Amino acid sequence: MILHNNRELFSQTLRAASQHLNILLDFVEKDYWITLILNRLALSCYADKTVFKGGTSLSKGYGMIARFSEDVDLAILHAPDRTKSEIKTIIRQVEKEITKEFDEVMEAGITSKGSRFRKSSFKYPSHEKKNNNRVIVEINSFGNPYPYKTLFINSFVYDFLVHTTNHAFIEKYQLGPFPVNVLTKEQTLLEKLVSLIRFSYAQDSWRSISGKIRYFYDLYYLVKDIECNRFIESKSFKDKFERLYEHGKELFDEPQGWRDKKLVESPMMNDFDSIWSKIKSQYKTELSALAYRPIPNEKLVRKAFHYLTEKIL
Repeated sequence: MILHNNRELFSQTLRAASQHLNILLDFVEKDYWITLILNRLALSCYADKTVFKGGTSLSKGYGMIARFSEDVDLAILHAPDRTKSEIKTIIRQVEKEITKEFDEVMEAGITSKGSRFRKSSFKYPSHEKKNNNRVIVEINSFGNPYPYKTLFINSFVYDFLVHTTNHAFIEKYQLGPFPVNVLTKEQTLLEKLVSLIRFSYAQDSWRSISGKIRYFYDLYYLVKDIECNRFIESKSFKDKFERLYEHGKELFDEPQGWRDKKLVESPMMNDFDSIWSKIKSQYKTELSALAYRPIPNEKLVRKAFHYLTEKIL
């Protein structure tokens, strides 16, 4: 991907793509830079050691959701012979390799550097002064990101150029799809569900959950997906959820005291309607601002979450 090196042509192409796809220019631009990060990963020596995961993978990898995100969430594949020092070095090197075109900005509440986790904020040169030209890159080695599959990733700009049969342009500026390891959508569903339940044990439960409001949108579409729904209806769904839930207790000590809690004690299990009544307005506001297609009705989202909790109790 080299289109951004020609600033004038890049700007013109972004605007044309925005108009053609009927997606906000801010989203088209940020999508290009997120795709560039993934492209740099695909071209690096770390491509086979890393898995793309999280909400952004559902849109970029599977095309399941139509909400935008500024996060690139990556996980390092487990290797039993690696030391903590080696893991820390790999995480640092992966970040350096995939963000060469970006400037890091230290941000309180975001920037975090540890031996197994690295979260950093980067700025890209935006053509619109009012744009939020930030991308957050998270890389961790907490768990083995498995199962995963290799999927082809492309940008909105690529979609526009295909629609308008500009294939020579795609080739000239190296904008074609490229392969990346992506966590399966079934595993993504499990991880999001476990995360919501874990954070529900916080002292101020509904406020803690509100920080992950986008997960409910994602879970709605995961429930609707034919393959995911088949998984949810299988016996293995509950078994795999329980294993991941217990594994989470081994990895994370926050919120305080959650390791001693049983699943039935989670407010998400016994008081979800009350929590949802407090955060549903935030769902409407936040997701409407992030989505480039109409968002699901909040009642349908609530129903989808109830469906999931019934399957794990």
